[in-house]
Amino acid sequence: MDPYNNDDPDYRDTPLLSRVIKPSVRTVTLPEQRRSSGGRGGSFNRNQYQQQSEERLREDHHRNPTQEHQPPPPSIPVLSSSSSSSTVLPSLSSISQLSFVPSSSSTTLPPIHQIADGPTKDQSIVLPNIIQLPKQNVDFISCNFPYEEKRLIQGLNMVVGQVNEPDYNLFCDSKIVYNLLEKKNSLEDISHEKFTEARQKSNPYEKVGNSIFMNRAAVKLACLDSLFGLTGIKRYDPVKDNVFLFADLCGGPGGFTEYLLSRKQSWGEKVFGWGITLKNLQDFDFSRFHHETMPDSYFKPCYGVDGTGDLYKEENIRDFAKVVKKGTQEGGVDLVTADGGFDVKGQERYQENLLNQLILCQVITMFMTLRKNGDFVLKVFDIFTPFTGGIVWILYRHFEKLCIIKPLSSRPANSEKYIICRNLRESNPAIIDYLFNYQQIPTLPKEDINEIIDISEIKKDQGFLEYIKRKNIEIAKNQIEAIQQLMKFVDNPEIKPLNQEEYRRLCLQEWSLPNEE
Repeated sequence: MDPYNNDDPDYRDTPLLSRVIKPSVRTVTLPEQRRSSGGRGGSFNRNQYQQQSEERLREDHHRNPTQEHQPPPPSIPVLSSSSSSSTVLPSLSSISQLSFVPSSSSTTLPPIHQIADGPTKDQSIVLPNIIQLPKQNVDFISCNFPYEEKRLIQGLNMVVGQVNEPDYNLFCDSKIVYNLLEKKNSLEDISHEKFTEARQKSNPYEKVGNSIFMNRAAVKLACLDSLFGLTGIKRYDPVKDNVFLFADLCGGPGGFTEYLLSRKQSWGEKVFGWGITLKNLQDFDFSRFHHETMPDSYFKPCYGVDGTGDLYKEENIRDFAKVVKKGTQEGGVDLVTADGGFDVKGQERYQENLLNQLILCQVITMFMTLRKNGDFVLKVFDIFTPFTGGIVWILYRHFEKLCIIKPLSSRPANSEKYIICRNLRESNPAIIDYLFNYQQIPTLPKEDINEIIDISEIKKDQGFLEYIKRKNIEIAKNQIEAIQQLMKFVDNPEIKPLNQEEYRRLCLQEWSLPNEE
């Protein structure tokens, strides 16, 4: 006989104490009421049962933190010092408010029909879970080739000639690439107003916005920092003060710098940075920085020998490196960020080729300013051509490991992605002079540097090829899905977007940012 049932009066009369209210018609709202209730972005009303469950989870998390490093409490209340970046996150099938079919594990967007279409007669509505963020795939690749200091890596080879369409099967899948190009072309005839409205509605993370910063770039770096711990100090001196040193390349008007200053100061840690960017409308604008970051005291903008800040000019690169090395007593900085880009409207198909020289100049500047064991963050777009693949190969050979990732705060319909490089093997490596030879080649309208590394050398490392191909396919598929989703909102502007306010709250909480503008 089972003693634990209601036939036993002692068991039946034993009171049970619980903070969780029993679900009933009074405590659980109907799904249609949750979907139609107030709040911007179509937010749904969470009942008391859900709220108490969330509170218990948060209390458990704070009692049993899973982070390896807990920064000290903030002395400047700019950013929250708590972080939940190590929290295990659920699969993507729980993103959308209505889930009819499970979504792919690699996507960061809900399936398109969940937004645009209702359930068919053969589909049943599954009650939604609370919206949760997808877990981003932070997978590094390390180079197993031996590295010799003061020596050039093997396989360096310069090929200059007419710009031709690359073999998309080398670093991706040609069918996927042509599908992506077709989807990009479908956006060309859409008016700016329609496109902007559809982009805002189709992107679940659109309202993440700027938080307390001047622009979205700062929040992108915050997302990357939560994933990779970029702002942690990895060197300690028992005698000298530990100062986090960074260089910001092509970062005007200064979103990356604003975030780095704010984050470190909020932890009560010392920080100083240098930056170089074009001296024009996108110059570093201290008036837009958060007032507590004090960039005048902790950041030095530089503009090179000619005062333009143009990194295409070798003398400006060398001058900036000289200033940084002097400021760091020849040691170099802990982190270099390179967020350069420019408008390619009407030439989107050739964006990768158009950015060749800019990416190359940023990489050269990084090698001349980053200390040994320092980290590098580089923004790129497509990685389909042998040139861009060669740049990634050079980084792969000179750093301990690297990761290609598209942060959630980067708009899903564009090609933007970031390469995170950890632990530079050698400061001022021998490859700098070799890369300067490329940088000096004049770029003609119909000619460019097609290769920087012999493709046969890259093909020797199947692990590298498979990694680049897998990441390209994963990101391209997500981009195709995002464009299709955007087109749904172009064709049906009356469709309501997902609960973007809730995505904003979750993202800012995950990245330890204030939920305010």
